[in-house]
Amino acid sequence: MLSYPRGLSQVAGATLAMALCGPFAMAANSPSGLMQGDWLVRAGAARLAPVGMQSNIPVIGGNVETLDETVPTLDISYFLTDHWALQVAGGISSTAYRLTDSAFGDFDIGTVKTATLALMAQYHFRPGAALNPYLGAGVARSHTLRVNPADNIPDFDVESLNSVMLGAGLDYHLSGRWFASAAMVYISVPTYHFEGEGFSAEVDMDTLLTGLGLGYRF
Repeated sequence: MLSYPRGLSQVAGATLAMALCGPFAMAANSPSGLMQGDWLVRAGAARLAPVGMQSNIPVIGGNVETLDETVPTLDISYFLTDHWALQVAGGISSTAYRLTDSAFGDFDIGTVKTATLALMAQYHFRPGAALNPYLGAGVARSHTLRVNPADNIPDFDVESLNSVMLGAGLDYHLSGRWFASAAMVYISVPTYHFEGEGFSAEVDMDTLLTGLGLGYRF
């Protein structure tokens, strides 16, 4: 799971980025927008939130739950043309899971550490402009690195997953080579499984990622 795979603060985040960056953009003397051949490296933070979480736990019943989390983000984009760019993003996340309303009450299940690598194709609407919104689609691979069961929970495994992503965002020129960015990505995650001695569960949970970042053009 870019930390994964959860999980750019929608309209509010984009508005905040533009408000903070406006004075710097006014002072810019270099070319404003992103064009063919540019590389853009972005670093920032994102909020990962579960969407429509459902679970199936045989015998003891209950619901698997996890909380929103904030994670650092890093990605790099290359502009194949003025409009089209490819973005590669990666990250490592640690997600805690809890079982509620089971036959044995509520208790922690454990923490799953995951490394995620994502590739997205993006269409940028206003090449060369200071404010350049885009839409994108891509895929992500989330590989389970480590599972740490909670106390009194036997060892269990969590499978690695491939997910589909849809995204929207914008880049705003600040000054020189610097850009502010905001984005929102919906990650459609397939059903995944917790499997261990005496315990199993199926979980359906998509993820919404929203965040803000700072970018540097090469």
